Parts: sequence; C-alpha cells; structure tokens
Amino acid sequence: MNSEFSTIILAGGKGQRLGGQDKGLVPYQGHPLIHRSVGLASQCSDAIIISANRNVSRYEDFAHTVVQDNTPNYGGPLFGIQACASRVLTNYTLIIACDLPRLTTDLVQTLQSTLLDGRRQLDAVVYRQGGFLQCGLVVIRTAALASIDSELEQGQRSIKRWLESLSLLVLDSNDAQGFTNVNTPSSFTAAS
Repeated sequence: MNSEFSTIILAGGKGQRLGGQDKGLVPYQGHPLIHRSVGLASQCSDAIIISANRNVSRYEDFAHTVVQDNTPNYGGPLFGIQACASRVLTNYTLIIACDLPRLTTDLVQTLQSTLLDGRRQLDAVVYRQGGFLQCGLVVIRTAALASIDSELEQGQRSIKRWLESLSLLVLDSNDAQGFTNVNTPSSFTAAS
C-alpha cells in the first residue's frame, strides 16, 4: 500500500457497449468487474473512491466512498474525476478505469515511483501502448485535478486532451494485455 495515494475508480459510464448494463457490476471471472480494480487499488493506495452514477448502494459494498457526478445523462469520466476530487485527502491520486481488469501492480507502481521521483516537476504520468495514451490508468498530483474545472467550462471532455494540457510524462509500455478493455459482451464471455 502507498499511503501517499488515494484511488479514484471510474465506474460511472452508461455501459453502451453492454446494452446499458452497469459495467462495474457485470460478473467477470466469478466477481463483479469492480472487484479487480478495488483489489489493485487496495495494494497501491491508502483510500478508494468509486465514481458511480447508478447502483450506489451496491458499489458501497466495495468502498466506503462512492460519488456521483452532477451531470445528467452521464457527462463522462472528467465529470466523475471532478466530482471525486474534493474527497481525495492525499497529495497524489491514482485514477483507474474499472474496465481494465488485467492491470498489474507493477504497471501502477512504476507510474507512482516516476511521479514521486523529485528530479522532475510533473503533474501526471501515463503510459502509451500501441501508439495510444492509455488514459484508463493515470497517476497525478492531486492539486492538478483542479484544472479539470476550466477544461469542462470550455466544453472540453477528453481525458487525453486534459492530460496533455498538464506537465505530463508519457512512458512507453509493451504490455498489451494489461491495457485490454473488458467492455463488450464478447470480452466478458471470452474472460469467463
């Protein structure tokens, strides 16, 4: 556990690719999908905050703090992060999308140690894998979460664009498995 970090787990989406099911609660290898993210977060941080817009009482079985964002019709992950930011009491935040069950502690801890390395003044660290920023796993200085407000005020809802507006370090990863999304019926079936 890293007591300098709190974790925000993003589980507040519409579940469009799953016919509207609440993705974090869909069974994955015998447990709700959120179970994997909570297990990882508990190894890498001191507190867990779940961003969820439905089934709040069910998510409370996995974390003491469950936060809904303030937008109708699921505004997207930046709104979820913004809603959770005031609940973070540590100097650093780990952000995990609930649909990445193959993330490993090694992937997370590499980002954490890079952000904590005092040689650079960074706001955030993220991986690039397969040519794409992997925005479902981010470590960030908690103070930098405040910059989401101006992004949303300008109508900007992209996590990627928000991260690129910060002092961001991108690490390359060749771990395609770790960043495999589980967000369609066939991906859940294949994992069973």
